[in-house]
Amino acid sequence: MTEPAAPPSTEQSPDFQSAEFHPAGAGGTSELLRLAFPLIITFVSHVVMGVADTLVMGQVGTAEQGGVGLGSALFWSFSSFAAGLLSTVTTFVAQAYGARKHDEVRHSVVVGMGLALPLAAMLVALSFWVPELITLFGTNAEAKPHVVVYLRWMLCSTPLFLLNFVLIGFFRGISDTVTPMIVTLLVNVVNITLNIVFVFGHFGFPEMGVQGVALATVISMGLSVIVFFALYFSRTHHAKYHTRKPLPFAQIPFRRFLKVGVPIGISWFLENMAFNIMSLYIAAFDPASTAANTIVFQLCHISFMPAVGISIAASTLVGKYIGAGRPDLAVRSARRSLVLSVAYMGTMGIVFITAPAFFIGLFNKDPQVLQLGVLALHLAAAFQIFDAMGVTIDGVFRGAGFTLLPMLIRLGVMWAIFVPSIFLLGHYVFETGIAAGWTAALIGLGLQGITLLIAFFVYPWWNKGRV
Repeated sequence: MTEPAAPPSTEQSPDFQSAEFHPAGAGGTSELLRLAFPLIITFVSHVVMGVADTLVMGQVGTAEQGGVGLGSALFWSFSSFAAGLLSTVTTFVAQAYGARKHDEVRHSVVVGMGLALPLAAMLVALSFWVPELITLFGTNAEAKPHVVVYLRWMLCSTPLFLLNFVLIGFFRGISDTVTPMIVTLLVNVVNITLNIVFVFGHFGFPEMGVQGVALATVISMGLSVIVFFALYFSRTHHAKYHTRKPLPFAQIPFRRFLKVGVPIGISWFLENMAFNIMSLYIAAFDPASTAANTIVFQLCHISFMPAVGISIAASTLVGKYIGAGRPDLAVRSARRSLVLSVAYMGTMGIVFITAPAFFIGLFNKDPQVLQLGVLALHLAAAFQIFDAMGVTIDGVFRGAGFTLLPMLIRLGVMWAIFVPSIFLLGHYVFETGIAAGWTAALIGLGLQGITLLIAFFVYPWWNKGRV
């Protein structure tokens, strides 16, 4: 894979030659791994949490297991626009950090918090119409009440979710991925413990089932926000970034932030809604289809989440080096991240093909769930490399503030090809929703990955300058 040609650097931040901004091997694999490894651990821990929820609910029942999986997917879809918009915090912080503009680091976090609260309020309001939304989307009658309970709890926790997102974006933007890793690991231990206590009713608590899983997640999220706020306002970060200093409203750069962030939010929303249409289509068949779909998504996360960690590391490095006036190092970081991500997810695809029944059986041994799950996992294995291209290049473009074209690519591929393919394949080709949905995913993610790869090499994204 050849590196897209970047113009030689003509301007550099005055402090770029310091060890902090120009380490040995800048833009190389070792620097990428130093930043990405804690991110990978963080995202793997999120996968472990999802797996733990799935395993726990599998002990309760197939309908409950499918309900929590579908409710979790719907929550992410409803909140994905806000999360995508707020992911821009990392881009702005990283570019300000690279340019040594410490006040702008604080400005970016304040913008994120200022946008998080009204966005969260809208999502909390949505919780009042959860039963109607579920009916509108359609799902099987057995899973529906469990989806409603879980989704309502999660929507009410949106202020915590989005504030957590902003604060983590600050730490990642200043190239500190270790702190979020440590906090996330500790909080996840609390979450798993509370899961077992609340779901099965230990230590005097009643058996809460699905509600227990949701409550454990909300409490853990609240704990995470408290810890991150304490660290953000700490003496160390205040001394460098003036985190405790108020920012007059007139100085808050909402417009620049929205220009970059809105396309990301729309892009994330479009892709997640497309996948939830797929999940809802599959869920309309039977509880076994819902459970198999949930399990395969959890397995895909084992492959996908480390690639997300690599993508965020790439976004941070690209942002930092563009801010520092070194587009050549931004391109080098991007290329290394793409190679690493494709190698990892390609390997996971091979693993999935090798023993699909074993992996599905870890979650649910129902014969129908096993049969459907094996079919879906084979199809998922086939798109791992394309998914790696898409998620990594998306992170690179986000770090450069180049967000409009990726949004248009997702709009075209996911909604003009992927979503219609689900229904066309289900009606004319396959007898099961699982086969139709995951074949459509292979087509959609394949085209999206190839299109983004072409854009990566053709468009001079590294030459945009600071956002």
